[in-house]
Amino acid sequence: MDTKELAAGTSTAAISAAMALLPLSFSYPPIPYLKFDLAEVPVFLALLGFGPTAGFLSATVYLFALLLMGQFSPLGPLMKYAAVVSTFLGIWAGLRLIGRSGPRAKLVLSGTLGAALRIAVMTALNYLVLVVFFPDFLGFAVGALSAFMGTKLDPGTVGLLLVLAHTALYNALHTVMSLALSVAVLKGVMAAGAPRPGWRPWIV
Repeated sequence: MDTKELAAGTSTAAISAAMALLPLSFSYPPIPYLKFDLAEVPVFLALLGFGPTAGFLSATVYLFALLLMGQFSPLGPLMKYAAVVSTFLGIWAGLRLIGRSGPRAKLVLSGTLGAALRIAVMTALNYLVLVVFFPDFLGFAVGALSAFMGTKLDPGTVGLLLVLAHTALYNALHTVMSLALSVAVLKGVMAAGAPRPGWRPWIV
């Protein structure tokens, strides 16, 4: 890890931690405890602008910041970390596989792999949380989904499958949001004349 990666990882994590204290998240309407979190964007910037080392460092420092804040700790921060890291692994694997493709192909294919891995990991973890560790959460989730759909859902197999399906959709949408905003910010910074040695734009 060089100095720039260290600085990028820690500074973006600090920005994310500060953003997490602000009302910058909004609920996924069918299941309100699922939040679209803009604080992910600086962590994504570390990955896209400075590479995997800075990205994973940023995600890890952000995890410890969330644990210290005590917001649904430790479950909430650990689930957030799993979501971000699985997305990063998918994006990183996609960029390694794509090679010298154009920026648009890199963005689409690596983003798709990132979303797919995030969905797979978070579906498995949510199944464990809802069925094994905290089954009361399943009743709340099914109740919220029932109210949104205007029908009565049984908190059994059908209810669980619908909750997991909506969780997968939420994670797909969150990946698109975080990646699109990060790319837009990175393009803006580069257009403003950011020093080339300090940036390694894999996608833009």
